[in-house]
Amino acid sequence: GILLEVLEQPTYKSMAQGVDAVEMRSEARVGQDEEAGLVCPEIKLSWRDVTFSVNDGSKTILDKVWGHAQSGRLLGMLGPSGSGKTTLLDTLAGRVDGSKRGRNLRGSILVNGMSVQDAKKREGMRLAYVQQEDALVGVITVRETLQVAAALAAEPSDRVDDLIREFGLESAANTIVGTIFQKGISGGQKRRLSIAVELISRPRLVLLDEPTSGLDSSSSLAVTSQLKSLATATYSDKCEKMVIAFTLHQPSSMIWELLDDCCFLAAGKLCYFGPAQQELISFLNKIHYSVPQFSNIADHVLALINEDFPGHADVQQIVNEFLNLGTKPEDNNDEPQAGTITIAQSETRAPWLSRFFILCHRGSKELLRDVGIVGVRLAMYTMLSILICLMYLNLGRQKKDSDVIARVSVLFYVAAFMVFMSVAVLPFFVMQRPIFIKERCNGAYGVSEYVLSKFFVSIPGVLLIAIVSSVIIVFPTKLNGFGLYFLDLFISLMVAEACMSLVASLAPHYIIGIALAAGFFGFNMLCEGFFRVKHDIPDWLIWGYYQAFHTYTFRVFMWNEFKPIKRFDGPQFRDGDSVLRFYDMGDVVWWKDILVLLGWLVFFQISFALVLYFYHTGRR
Repeated sequence: GILLEVLEQPTYKSMAQGVDAVEMRSEARVGQDEEAGLVCPEIKLSWRDVTFSVNDGSKTILDKVWGHAQSGRLLGMLGPSGSGKTTLLDTLAGRVDGSKRGRNLRGSILVNGMSVQDAKKREGMRLAYVQQEDALVGVITVRETLQVAAALAAEPSDRVDDLIREFGLESAANTIVGTIFQKGISGGQKRRLSIAVELISRPRLVLLDEPTSGLDSSSSLAVTSQLKSLATATYSDKCEKMVIAFTLHQPSSMIWELLDDCCFLAAGKLCYFGPAQQELISFLNKIHYSVPQFSNIADHVLALINEDFPGHADVQQIVNEFLNLGTKPEDNNDEPQAGTITIAQSETRAPWLSRFFILCHRGSKELLRDVGIVGVRLAMYTMLSILICLMYLNLGRQKKDSDVIARVSVLFYVAAFMVFMSVAVLPFFVMQRPIFIKERCNGAYGVSEYVLSKFFVSIPGVLLIAIVSSVIIVFPTKLNGFGLYFLDLFISLMVAEACMSLVASLAPHYIIGIALAAGFFGFNMLCEGFFRVKHDIPDWLIWGYYQAFHTYTFRVFMWNEFKPIKRFDGPQFRDGDSVLRFYDMGDVVWWKDILVLLGWLVFFQISFALVLYFYHTGRR
């Protein structure tokens, strides 16, 4: 009686009606295709004897796993934590690197009998992978996110409106995704948006890693219902269907009803693969693990195969019983079928120049809308510049030896600490890294256009910081040569920002990145020729003077300030040249040092690109 009362509540009734509606829409699509005389070719993604081990075979993550996913049928992969379901999904998506030392990856993955091991063929088939974590640009809206994805994939703009409508995002279309500073859309809407972004290019194969994790029951059901609709959908103009497979952690009864096929893994071993409803119940009855009345089938099976807690079944027995069913396909069951699938020879995406401008446009919106990237930094530099101005007001009119030391000190402070403050951008670069990895792996763009767009987008913000800082410091303090001072500071800040990009690409976490950057900058400050002039630096450490880009910043500042000065009033320094000679900078040629700084800028940018290209491939 209690169960019936619960099921009669409005929330549960509406959820159940939603499941029925999905099934009715699926049947309606099939009927429409039949009436139109369409016989759409089926797509079958199959895998055989997939085995993956690490530590030279001492640990097996996947053990001869097999199965298949078909268009028109929704496949759910389940298993307790650590069972290998995400590794299997990554393997199917080509994101597991079996060539790394100590690893062994074997098995075959086929699409209608054709090998898809080659990465180019995978991309040509437009395989979409939706990872568990939402990697989205937080300061742009839902509509803008999809518009960028459509432009990168060379898809028409009406595709954006279709996906917004299909995924129920109309009410949030003009709402930003959300950042740590600004509230945006809900978690369920982010999940749907992440899926919609990957579907923008009409992929034939769609793999999703736990798309319902972290969502409430209603949002989880909505997401799964949409996947069910997509699995049974047909693009009538092209007669294409999708293969959809996804991992699940603990589905509700209503979500379970939407699954056509299921795959259960435990400790990397296949416990069951096949239809998700009556066939699974029959198998459990046969091995004497019948599903209790009113129980969730998925919960029951997961409790049986989870060996981390007491009360589980004999998992190896279940594995053996399933193998004894004889349902494993023979090697000749997936022969190539002519005309059933077309593998594109090239990626479906916009030309290089178009991708570059699209990324520049998106990056500009990030720059203007994210207060942390420019706004907070500009405030920091402004306040610090005001303090320097007040501390050294009218310094340029004073000619005593102590005033000379003060001038050198303020130039060192600007060259060292104001450049050091570029460390503040490192956390933002680290937070943007997952977005790049996701979009690159899914074929949206490459490394070159990303690095160049990032460089050009950063110029206006750094330019503004350099201009404001220079105006506040140079004119009130009466320092010399505003133009060269500004140029030197601007280029130095660009070099520091490029350095931070490189560190962010190498550091696994922004805290480690900040520590590395602080150590590197601290060493450069020590060696740049202020604390000890060049001829006093020990021979075994003189290389630090030449490799520190701060050195060239400081040298240009010094030349710009002291070269025009013809007389000082103190006994130690008679003119500007004597100051330069004292600091071992009498041989400075300012434009050569500027070229050295530009060389460091190019070096850091190229190194950043190389690290992204070879290290951040998305394969684990």
